[in-house]
Order: sequence, then structure tokens, then C-alpha cells
Amino acid sequence: MTNYSDATIDTTIEVKELFENPDRKFELQLLAGKKGLNREIKDPHIQKLGLVLAGEFHYLNPHRIQLFGNKEITYLNGLTEETQKDILEKMGEKNPCCFIISRGMSAPENLINACNHRNIPLFLSPLKTSQLIDYLSQFLKERMAPTTTVHGVLLDVFGVGVLILGKSGIGKSECALDLITRGHRLVSDDVVKIIQTEPTTLFGTSFNLIKNLMEIRGLGIINIRDLFGVEAIRKRKKIDLVVELVDWLSIEKPERLGLDQKTLKILNVDMPFIRIPVTPGRNLTTIIEVAARNHILRISGILTPMELEKHLLKKMREEPHG
Repeated sequence: MTNYSDATIDTTIEVKELFENPDRKFELQLLAGKKGLNREIKDPHIQKLGLVLAGEFHYLNPHRIQLFGNKEITYLNGLTEETQKDILEKMGEKNPCCFIISRGMSAPENLINACNHRNIPLFLSPLKTSQLIDYLSQFLKERMAPTTTVHGVLLDVFGVGVLILGKSGIGKSECALDLITRGHRLVSDDVVKIIQTEPTTLFGTSFNLIKNLMEIRGLGIINIRDLFGVEAIRKRKKIDLVVELVDWLSIEKPERLGLDQKTLKILNVDMPFIRIPVTPGRNLTTIIEVAARNHILRISGILTPMELEKHLLKKMREEPHG
């Protein structure tokens, strides 16, 4: 079992990433605590403040985003000013990374003052509480997930996410270009960013700088979207199969039957893995298409090499020994 890449795990992000990135859907407005935007979020779960406002301060996890929904703001506004200040002071002592108020509700003045006093960022979002939690959870889950990068090409071939690896100059990009001309879709060329979204699930995507681009020796840099249209690209794809192109002479015993199901470990996930020998005149594009189709059969329970082995053993048992 081969370990092809090492993980880079971002266990923290700064609060300012929620606020400063225009691509996010949170629609946040900063109300207080601007000096604390470099505070770190260390837990991807979102915490609603119901029990904390009721005095159970030990439930407050300072590493999570703290969310004020409609019920929390209504409850806070119903308290006397002295009680309100006391609760906010004790919450501030826990030093939470940030607060967010949903539904566009007005922030109590004491909350704004407390956040400014302790430099705790306080945001306002017009989104409903459930919608905001969904968006934030999705963003944090992906942003704080284990990630790595590999040198290769990722394509969608018949719905199968195929990651093509191999040493420089082996023909990965040329093979990928041929697959694209056959109607398959490019995710990333040269450098693939891999994200572990679940314990056994890897997604691949491209970095913005090289998105839609390929390097073809003799042609230079080409833009797949401009050449073939939007249907020839994908933003991201679940990785299902890893194919490594290798020089024929470097393999002592090429796989002949396919009985040995190899895996490649990426981010501690064992991925189905095959090595394809490269020789002049060999149609790698067709072989990769067949590999993708064969993978679909395998996950549906049709294992051709095992079926052949079973029939051969049955035949041997049925024939008398001479």
C-alpha cells in the first residue's frame, strides 16, 4: 500500500476569513470588535447561546462561532440592564472567537459595548438562523478539512472521478486532452488540490490561478473552457479511482489478470489504484475509459477476474485428473 502524499491540516482559521471573502454567502456586517478579526476559530461546529444565556457558562466553547438567533436576542432584551451586563461580562471572560446575530435583528447596546471592550468581533447577518448555520457549517467543514496537493490531472470520465498520476513528461496532460476531446470533463491539470470531506471521501479541485488551464508541450498553455466550452470543465469532483502512468520498463511484473486489487493511500484514505504501463502506440485514452467503466462494474459487484477464477476452479474440479 503506497503513501503518495502527506496531509496539510488547517485546524484553525481567522475570523476575518468569514468577513473579508466576498465569495461567501453569509452577508456579514461588522458591528463591533474590529481589532479582534485575527482571532482563531478552532472548532467547525456552530454554537447557539440558549443555555449560556440561562447561566450555564461552562457550555460556552470559545473556539466555536457563537450564534444569537431570534430567541436569544429576545431573551437578552427581556433582561434588566444589570443582569444583561452581568451575563455578557461572564460570556466575555470565556474569550469566544466571535459572535454572529442572525435574521438582521438589532444588537443590544450592551452587547456592542462588551464586544468592543474585549475586541470580540460581533457580526450581523440578514439570513435566517438555520440557513446561516448551514452555510457556516459547510464552509468551516471544508475550510478546516485535511487537504493535500498532488501533481497530476483530475477528470470526470463517465461520472467517475479519475486522478491521473505519473512522473513529469509521461503524457498525463496529453492523455487528459484526448479524453476531453471525447467528451469527458477536466477538473484540474498539473496540480490537484485534494480535500477530505468525510472519513473515506476525497474531493479534488483546482487552484484559481490555473483553473481551466492545461500545459501541452509544443502548444504551451491552453484554456479548456475557451476551446471546448463550459461543458468540458468541472469545478470539483469526488475522486473514485487513481491511475498512475508508468514506463513499461519500470514494471517487473505488469498486472495481467486484475486479481490483486491495489490501493493508494491519500490523506489516510485507501483509494482504488491501478498502474498503466506506457509504451509507444498504446492507446492510453481508451484504456482509461475502460478503467473507468470497469470501476463502475466493480462497485456494482461485477468482478470479472474473480468470475473467471471461479469458473476455472469449477472446471478443474469437474474434470477428472489424468
